Amino acid sequence: MATLVSPAKRIRSDDIFFPAMSLVIFGVVFYGFAQSYFLAGMMRAKLPNVLVHIHGAIFVSWILLLIVQNFLVAARKVKWHMTLGVLGLVLPPLMIVFGVLTLFDSIRRNATGLPPQLLLVGDLEELIVFAVLITWAMIVRRSPAAHKRLMILGTMGILGPAINRWPFPEAIRLPATIVITLGLPFIVVAYDLWSMRRVQRETLIGTSLILVVALTLIPVVNLPIWQPVINWILRA
Repeated sequence: MATLVSPAKRIRSDDIFFPAMSLVIFGVVFYGFAQSYFLAGMMRAKLPNVLVHIHGAIFVSWILLLIVQNFLVAARKVKWHMTLGVLGLVLPPLMIVFGVLTLFDSIRRNATGLPPQLLLVGDLEELIVFAVLITWAMIVRRSPAAHKRLMILGTMGILGPAINRWPFPEAIRLPATIVITLGLPFIVVAYDLWSMRRVQRETLIGTSLILVVALTLIPVVNLPIWQPVINWILRA
């Protein structure tokens, strides 16, 4: 009886946990961009240019797709999930391309008030983490447990800009952003320990990658190689 009940319990808990985590991710993004984007009417929001509008639309589409896909799996609508999965192949490359273009545009406009090296390295590292984990998720898509964890962790890896816009006091904005960015993947770690009594390999590697990137951000930013890159971006 124990061997029969345990898998069923795990399936039911997955059907609650992963849709809930997709909603948490949306909440993080909504809170960060509520005033400047969501509550301003999204496509009617007064953003700096068309590029930023396209960037926002693509990234929000990804978050909404993540929510729908997790709820479809929970509802056992696997065929619909697989059909919509085509968007999962199309959106990530667009996100990376427009993410880089918008990053360069933001550096030229000095839009965030952050040091340009910090903005450049932080956003590039997040896009790399996203690309690695989402690509891995697509490769192992026939392994549901691995696929859903990598999709959630990959999306958590690009939440830094949203978290950085939360109303932190300026004195603690950067460390607070790092702490919350690191805390989110550990929710998945805690869930693995609760549901499986172990941490799944994909969770361990994905969380470790996010951890390494966050903790090495400042040393990497201080490398002298970035100033010539910034100069090239400003001249381009």
